[in-house]
Amino acid sequence: MKLSLQLVLVFLVAWGKSCPVIKPSQNVFHRSCLDYLKSGSTKCGVYRIYNDDGNSFPVYCDMKTEPGNAWTLVMSWKHKNRVFSQFRSSVFSTNAPVNENAPNFNLYRQTLSRMQSIKSHSTHWRATCSYPTHGVDYRDYVRGNFKDFDIMTFLGIGVCKKVEYINIRGHIGIHTTARWWQVLNTSTLHIDSSSSGCGLVPVAGSVSSEDNFGFPDAINPNFRCTANDNATTQWWFGGHL
Repeated sequence: MKLSLQLVLVFLVAWGKSCPVIKPSQNVFHRSCLDYLKSGSTKCGVYRIYNDDGNSFPVYCDMKTEPGNAWTLVMSWKHKNRVFSQFRSSVFSTNAPVNENAPNFNLYRQTLSRMQSIKSHSTHWRATCSYPTHGVDYRDYVRGNFKDFDIMTFLGIGVCKKVEYINIRGHIGIHTTARWWQVLNTSTLHIDSSSSGCGLVPVAGSVSSEDNFGFPDAINPNFRCTANDNATTQWWFGGHL
């Protein structure tokens, strides 16, 4: 009887050692691209992240262009697709997805619920122009933080809002304000760079009522996002380590 009990104990110990153990610190359910960067991933590409309900979906992650930062693509369109309502008249708080399960740079917008989930795990937002061609060299680029300027909830006409960095056709502002528009069922988030009155004044070289980073109506070919039909505009949510 004593021998049998010893054999049982040996078996239980051996069985316990054979079971895989998940360390409490191991991040199994990545909520954003930043979570992947924190766990050691460094390559740009498509990853799967999870929303707060535990459902996964694919996103494009940029973990290289700004060292120490990770960005999740939430919207991108090619200039020739500017007539789509998702990129012309749908504000960020509108649910207007297109190709939400197939991240790409030509015709893509995430669902509202997914954007909200990604935002909840992000501190910053940015917009880039023709990222597939230029990457990020900070020309025709804008970055801000949600605390100072929540682009998901903002509605307004020509309102000066804080940004951390902005470049429009070489006009640069650092920790300044820019004039923004976003009107329900009318115009996506954008800047009119022909307008003055805020910290950044990119009027020189602008065209009348020039639109930047969204609502591509008045077009300046000297602005990368609207340079030609193959130019692209991207919006990202993210943060830094």
